[in-house]
Amino acid sequence: MIRIDTILRTHNRSAMLEAAVASFFAADHSGLSARLLVVDNASTDDTARVLRGLAARHGDRLVPLYEARPGGQHALNCGIASASAEAIAFFDDDERIDPRWLQTIAGEFADPLTDYIAGPVRPLGNPELPDWLPGGFGGVLGIIDSGSERRRFAPGFSAMLTQGNCALRRAIFDAVGPYPDALPTAEDRWLNQWLQTHGKQGFYCPDLVVDHAMQPERVTQDYFRRWAAREGRDLAVCDRMAGAPSLLRRPWYWRQLVQDAAALALPGKGRAERFRAELNLRVAWAYLRIVSG
Repeated sequence: MIRIDTILRTHNRSAMLEAAVASFFAADHSGLSARLLVVDNASTDDTARVLRGLAARHGDRLVPLYEARPGGQHALNCGIASASAEAIAFFDDDERIDPRWLQTIAGEFADPLTDYIAGPVRPLGNPELPDWLPGGFGGVLGIIDSGSERRRFAPGFSAMLTQGNCALRRAIFDAVGPYPDALPTAEDRWLNQWLQTHGKQGFYCPDLVVDHAMQPERVTQDYFRRWAAREGRDLAVCDRMAGAPSLLRRPWYWRQLVQDAAALALPGKGRAERFRAELNLRVAWAYLRIVSG
């Protein structure tokens, strides 16, 4: 029987927490042993009260944890340090896991050569997306869908593991160690770099599904501009930590930036293509500020 510890980090979202937890316990647990480790990451709302009630309801199948240091990397480290199962899974407090989610993890990890898996994140309620949203940027809103085929993560496949929907063998974290303090928002990118560098075998699994409650305040161009600044910083920090060559030393990247500048300067481009160009340039500017600082 496989054992799965699932980590759910939460911060000031007590109104969403009960539904996320309910989806975990409504999933198919047959033939496996699964716990939910809920990390209250320095919440200031009534998360502590809600979590106490959930712990009383679900007994030792739910482990309440508290991390006083704000930041996703600290919450993740807290949960991982308390996990003991051979498989460690993750989803977020604004998500609902599919009833087959745990069974998909168990089935994938039946192959001892599989090190990690990730899957699609679908928006709840099929919301209408704005016409300025460029293709390929749905992940900023927590929308991830790389198709209906199971695929290995490898060069040429642009998808990557995200903490909102994934599972890894405990041995990965024993090898990589805790998330560094310098990664308040770049945990996914840093972990993906490590997995690729060390040749770990991972798969995108279309059956590993979670549904995401999209936040209306994020469906704005200003939110995407803030994301671009953070993305540029995260890219630079992870490249520096990995000892990777700077993006600014790669000719293909400069060609892309020239094309983006032209898209903004020349008429005829649609709203989505112009906004894509703007975001790419904002990412590059944030990256430059870190690598030159």
